[in-house]
Amino acid sequence: MIDDLYSKRVLSLAANLPHSGRLEFPFGTGEQVAKLCGSRAIVDVRLGRDARISDFAQDVKACALGQAAASLIGEVAIGASLEEVRQARDDMLLMLKHGEKARRGAFPDCVP
Repeated sequence: MIDDLYSKRVLSLAANLPHSGRLEFPFGTGEQVAKLCGSRAIVDVRLGRDARISDFAQDVKACALGQAAASLIGEVAIGASLEEVRQARDDMLLMLKHGEKARRGAFPDCVP
C-alpha cells in the first residue's frame, strides 16, 4: 500500500523541484521543520508592487512526498497574491486536520 503513495507523478515532481535554492535579497523568509520526520523547508519571496509574489525560491530537504508537495507550490507561487496563498493554506489545513473537502481556488493542482 505504501508503494501506491510513490506514484510516477509523485516521484517526477520530487525529482524536479522548481525554484530550488535561495534568493539573495528576499523580502521575506519562512522556515518550517516537521517534528515527526525532520523534513525542512525554507522559502524566500519577493513581492511586486501589486502584492503578488514576483520571485520565489525554496530550499527543501524532505522525503519524496515533501519534495513533491514543494514542487507543486514552486510551479504556481510566482504571480500568486498574498490572499490566494493564505486561502490555500487555510483550505489545506481544513482538509488535512478536519477532513473537509479542499477548494481548488488559485492552486488547482495542489488538491486532490
